[in-house]
Amino acid sequence: MAARPGFNRKLLPLRIEPQSGAAFSGGRYLLDTYENGKEFVRWVAEEFALDGTLLLERPDFADVTAHLWRVIGAHDFKSVQDSQRVYRTERWTADAQAQTAVTGQWIALRDRAEELGYSSIWLLNSPEQGELALVTIADRAPESPFDKLDFASIAELESAPALINESSAPGTMRKVFDRTSWIFTIWLPYREGEVHQPPIWPNSPPLPGSKPSSDSST
Repeated sequence: MAARPGFNRKLLPLRIEPQSGAAFSGGRYLLDTYENGKEFVRWVAEEFALDGTLLLERPDFADVTAHLWRVIGAHDFKSVQDSQRVYRTERWTADAQAQTAVTGQWIALRDRAEELGYSSIWLLNSPEQGELALVTIADRAPESPFDKLDFASIAELESAPALINESSAPGTMRKVFDRTSWIFTIWLPYREGEVHQPPIWPNSPPLPGSKPSSDSST
């Protein structure tokens, strides 16, 4: 996947519901053009096989959904290598008027995300499906514990002030998805002939944070 044309990054999420223990994963992929994104989706569904089985037909995957978006804007405020630990995905159905209004607010949304201290923000639109999406990415919360699962960072991001208020947007829009997850791994582009670097593991191993040692010799 990391060697496909136009690949910029993949954020691989992990969310475990504390009450039920249900686990959710998947991926947020960023590519350089809509055309490369469209071809990536086709390739994954129709050609990418492991051990003779198409990836999405393997038993590891269940209830798979795929969404192809046009990127209105994507901006990193902090390093992808060490400051992107959790992300929140919000998705809305929206009529043409609401899509135009929200996509026209990209600069204001970006500036507000920077004020709130986020690490990155992506604003996405699918006129074909009549949908909008917002991905907000944050660093580990200051009060995050080092000896247990980091639900503090998830709670801080999912309770953060709304950047998009559907009730005040012109036209009609309705939120249909809202989930905050740990970023389990980050994949960066792989180029043929380059020394392959392993994925970044911002939350593993292990999922609890690793407190920095005070001994500079270790």
